[in-house]
Amino acid sequence: MKHSIALMFSLFLFSCQSEKNKQPEALDLELSNTDLYQHLENEGSSKDQNYQVALDFLNAYIENNNNVEILEFVKGSSLVTESLKEKLENMLIRAWEENPQVGLGFDPILDAQDYPHKGVELHEFDLGTGYVTVKGIDWDDFKMTMTVVTKNGHILVDGCGVVNIPEDKRAEI
Repeated sequence: MKHSIALMFSLFLFSCQSEKNKQPEALDLELSNTDLYQHLENEGSSKDQNYQVALDFLNAYIENNNNVEILEFVKGSSLVTESLKEKLENMLIRAWEENPQVGLGFDPILDAQDYPHKGVELHEFDLGTGYVTVKGIDWDDFKMTMTVVTKNGHILVDGCGVVNIPEDKRAEI
């Protein structure tokens, strides 16, 4: 039974690939500015550039939330690490295997069922650890934690919501 559920989920994911060419234009905008992000340690980079990738990724994700499937959006983003992509995929597969009717029951990227529709803005940023806390633009009580790292000369999102964020580092609601 478990194998048939995993097979059905895999087939569903592959069937979504045919829609990949029909992604909204906002996704293309989200992927266009990756050359702006520099090393966290780089003296020339500003604190703003270091957390901006987190805001860009999450705001594009929110904008596309109802248009593109979660995993497809994240896997298509050049603003996140391979680690985040893999952890998210494994998390979603396990959830559908354990509960084929509901899956996780919440959005793991947003760590919530509901989200601020106008997007997020910076609440706090720790340059030393790379932890970014964002808050809703129109919803101050919505807070969540992300983390950014340097990979191949670019700052990328490595943790978001419940993916790659330890429970003790998640924002308190």
